[in-house]
Amino acid sequence: MAAAGPAPRVRQDQKAWKTIHDINSASSADMNRLAIWDGRRQYTYGQMFRQWERYAAVFSALGMTGEKRARVGLLGSMGAETIFALYGLNMVGAEVSLIGEVWTFRLDRVIHTIREEGLTDFIVTDMLAPPGLALDLLKRKDELGLRNVLFLHLPVGGPAVKPALSAAQEAKYLYLKSWYAPVCMDALLKAWGDGPVRYAPYESSDSAFIVHTSGTTGGTGKPVVLSDRAFNAAGACFARLDFTLPEQPVSGLAVDLSNVFGAVDQVHVPLSLRGTIAVAMGGAFNPEFHRLIPAAGVNFLFAVNAMFEQWIRMPEDAGFDFSNLRFVALGGAAVSAKDKRRYLDFMQKHGGGDIALFNGYGVSELGGACCLSSPDVEDESIGYLLPGVELRLWNEEKEKFFSMKNAPCEGVLYLHSNAMATPTLDGRTITETVTLGRRLYVCTNDAVRVDADGKITYLGRANRYFIHGGCRYESGRVETEFARQQGIESCCVAPVFDKSTHDNCPMLCVKPLAANGAEDTVRRALLRVFCAEKTLPADQIPARVLITEELPRNASGKIDLYRISRGEVSGKRYLVEKLRLLDQIVDFRLTELEDGPTDMIQDTLRRVASDMKDGLLNSNKNKTEDENTMKKTNPIACFNAMNQMGSQMMSNLFRKVKAQSEGKNPFADMQEKMAPGMKKLDQQAVKQMSDMLEQMNKANQKGWEAMEKIYAQNQCLMEKISDAVQKMAEKAEEGAEACEEACAEESAE
Repeated sequence: MAAAGPAPRVRQDQKAWKTIHDINSASSADMNRLAIWDGRRQYTYGQMFRQWERYAAVFSALGMTGEKRARVGLLGSMGAETIFALYGLNMVGAEVSLIGEVWTFRLDRVIHTIREEGLTDFIVTDMLAPPGLALDLLKRKDELGLRNVLFLHLPVGGPAVKPALSAAQEAKYLYLKSWYAPVCMDALLKAWGDGPVRYAPYESSDSAFIVHTSGTTGGTGKPVVLSDRAFNAAGACFARLDFTLPEQPVSGLAVDLSNVFGAVDQVHVPLSLRGTIAVAMGGAFNPEFHRLIPAAGVNFLFAVNAMFEQWIRMPEDAGFDFSNLRFVALGGAAVSAKDKRRYLDFMQKHGGGDIALFNGYGVSELGGACCLSSPDVEDESIGYLLPGVELRLWNEEKEKFFSMKNAPCEGVLYLHSNAMATPTLDGRTITETVTLGRRLYVCTNDAVRVDADGKITYLGRANRYFIHGGCRYESGRVETEFARQQGIESCCVAPVFDKSTHDNCPMLCVKPLAANGAEDTVRRALLRVFCAEKTLPADQIPARVLITEELPRNASGKIDLYRISRGEVSGKRYLVEKLRLLDQIVDFRLTELEDGPTDMIQDTLRRVASDMKDGLLNSNKNKTEDENTMKKTNPIACFNAMNQMGSQMMSNLFRKVKAQSEGKNPFADMQEKMAPGMKKLDQQAVKQMSDMLEQMNKANQKGWEAMEKIYAQNQCLMEKISDAVQKMAEKAEEGAEACEEACAEESAE
């Protein structure tokens, strides 16, 4: 790896475009270095700066400037033209809201963003957005308060794009151009691209950029407001790192520009380091993206784990070649040491040599990367703070903040960075901050451990919890522990609402490395976490397990919990049963569950029986300070009273249900309503529908019979348990009395 020479001086107090221009225009050699390659065209820094000016001239002519208080929505598509538009708008002082392409499939989501963020103009790209989006916005332009709606064409091609796809993209544009000709950027550049530019003042603006997080439950990402200073501070941070970068860094653009990982880490940082950005349609989610690495000579790659997971599953003859790679930083989600080892082995298997694989940790509200690990792939940590980043840890138990001088310590991570987001937008608080000392800190909601040497280890999401059985179930901690176990490729915990108990049931969703023996893999992982290592308490044992071939991911590469909770992921589901010896958990049994009401009942009964056993076995362990009061309580009487109450409730339920259903077809009302329409059908269709309703009625009756049988069995089981507990109590009392008599006799002697 060649030396990179003196680190460029990155000015932080000026416009983002101005900083990049100053770094890369000191000499003709700088201006002739390659800045962007999209597989079809190459742009030197000089040519790129000229494109910025041409775009800025168009924006000046249309009044999309800071002088006119413009705030422009720009789809963050991965293309050279998007980068030109981004910095061209920055030149004229317009604020830019970078919007994810996946949002555009719902017009209401786009309209919500326009109104919430006060956008004055909108630029639609033709990469993945629906063709009619620009037309919808043009029709509603006055209603939405938009001054301009522009249409930006992104040609695609190169080694990562099939020729047929490239031709289809051009054909689509030629068709759409007939709709949008007056507002197409091609036409506007011809008309005004050589005109004057209304440059904004060079000083940093507090709300120069708006990026967005990956999304909330409703699917709309949270806006994060970044200043020019924040963009530049991120570039300055990497320029100050003490590892040696390639002489000419070449980075691949893996994610879109709507998030901080794309806009800051993968665009602004490489340009701050005098590097080259290689662009391919779709980025990390394009299966052919890997072909860009040897073709463009990519040596400096920001990656997401979803990219490697996709590559590992591809055929061996897919043409992987990682011989150029020297520096790989994984971001976007937590990555275990096991996964880092798998990814490094995969790259080295396909030509990778001296590759430094890092695990990056970043927060959108802090301008991207905040921590970087060492190249040691066996290390579980997220590494050390980057220059300009400070931390505090909130320890809930001691109710105080710790700093680095208190290490080793654990707590919820609060961070301050020179690239911190602007807390407000138009007077509204967008990013919550806490003032500690004289600095603003952002709560990451991540639990971490800090060692004495400053190394930080991720322990899980501190706000990823829900209430299960009256206790706080720490989903983030459980996920982190299981992701480290052998044989597990990836995992997550999703709360599944259980109608029978009206409670959230924690389901551990696992994608194993191998399908064979997956159940045993999960069982061994449960044993290690809860029995051998005991890194988590027993109340964090998941109630269910889902073993699946694929965990769904959202646009940023993170596991999509909402699809799992909605039951949209296929796989085998298991009930987790604890096997005990005396009062110790010694093993687990995974009992496969099938869909259907009977299995739901069986699941409930098994859980009740398990909870009862736990209560009986631990009744003498969990004593409070008021032991005299507890001694006066008769556990057998309480148990019998609860059992009788439950029996009565179930008896009443069955009595009411049977009274309603006896002698009456539950589907009679349905048949009466459907009768007029059924007369119009032919006789065969009528017979099929009648037979179907009859079978449904029979199934309904059988269901009640099965429930009555299960209820009777449960009653018998309850009575046996009650008798057994009574006998155990009597024997215990006899033993206690015998012991007291023996002690009394011994004292007398």
